[in-house]
Amino acid sequence: MSPFIGKILLILTLVLIGYGLKLLLQNIQNNFERDKAETRHYPGYVRQHGEYWVWHNYIVAGEDLIANESVTLATHGTYADLKLLPTLLVRWQAPISLSIYANGEDLVRTMKGLAYINSCLQMSVLMRRYVSVHLVWHGQHMPRNIRRGSMGVTADSLMCDAAPIYLNSSQDQTYWHRKKLQYPVNLLRNVARLNVLTYYVFSMDMQMLPTYNFPRKFVNFVLNHDVWRYADISQPYTTVFCLLTFPHVLEAPLAQNKFQLVMILRDFNITSPVYDNIDVQMEWLSTRHIRDDLYIFSRSKKMDTCVAYVSINELEPLYDENNQMESIYKHGANLKAQVLMDLNYTFIILDGAFLIRRTLDSWQNIKPNDHVTVGQDRDSRLWHIWHLFYHQMISLVPKDFAQNWYTRSRHSRYSQLMKQRYDMALNGYI
Repeated sequence: MSPFIGKILLILTLVLIGYGLKLLLQNIQNNFERDKAETRHYPGYVRQHGEYWVWHNYIVAGEDLIANESVTLATHGTYADLKLLPTLLVRWQAPISLSIYANGEDLVRTMKGLAYINSCLQMSVLMRRYVSVHLVWHGQHMPRNIRRGSMGVTADSLMCDAAPIYLNSSQDQTYWHRKKLQYPVNLLRNVARLNVLTYYVFSMDMQMLPTYNFPRKFVNFVLNHDVWRYADISQPYTTVFCLLTFPHVLEAPLAQNKFQLVMILRDFNITSPVYDNIDVQMEWLSTRHIRDDLYIFSRSKKMDTCVAYVSINELEPLYDENNQMESIYKHGANLKAQVLMDLNYTFIILDGAFLIRRTLDSWQNIKPNDHVTVGQDRDSRLWHIWHLFYHQMISLVPKDFAQNWYTRSRHSRYSQLMKQRYDMALNGYI
């Protein structure tokens, strides 16, 4: 054997040994992270929780994303809120822990709604891969014919030909409202969060909609800002990462990024922020970055503009379940925010991502007009065509136009209206 061939074989042998060691170390790390994260009962179990019963992991997601592999969205609702799930799932595309309040016959309606999304909307891959469902019901209003669920449930052809059961439904049609029960919102929030397997948890109400690919962007953001390389997040376990929240009107398309958000707010004259922090909102809208990544916009010890946030600490306090109608939008009504401020948490507002509040809180506002409904009349079809056209038009805008638009946004009609409202508030006119 020539010396040249011997050197080649030696190099190949070393490469194979190195690759094998890499796989071995990755396997050891994955097993360590999995053993550390899988501390909860699996697959499903039923526990009594005061006057309620909770079926944890009634439906289990097919893909186990654990530890720091992704961000889990923890949310809640009833079968009437399932109309919001398809769009949320498409934009999130990461683990979702969903608590559903299903008393009496609402469980059957919930399974029909999930089957419609799974089969008729052809979203079975995303549903089976990411969505875990947990049930909560009152002890005196147990669902009928309760049995283990599966995301593999399919809808027949007749069900797909008809409108989904959740389409034009509202909370006044649900079992809990007809029987004058309480909606245990904080219990549902806690159940969704306690069944999360990732370190990073994004707790929010189902009526809000995040930007595309936020979980991937946030994981990259954390990797680029860890305490070993940077000192800008020195206490990550007492830090939460907030997203500014903007309202939405039915006739407007859903913004996919910050540039589209600025255009939509201006074109549809959406001038009322969810929180009345107009200066912060205007400054956030006017900032720009070259890359479509997440950045730190500001830090604060107050939770004034933080409607929903990502937490990276499973020891963060849970919601107070005695307060069954706690709103995350109203000043002075968010007890959880006061607890975090008393614990000296830091609130970081992220730039590059935001939330859209699509509807009002369904569990507080039961009027059908407060919900996004998809009618079948001629006007609704025309609006849908306009949405598609407007979305395509925005996607065709050249990227170099964004910088000019951001520069002009400070002098746009939207900014002028916001500034005028702010000046009137200072002068005591509103």
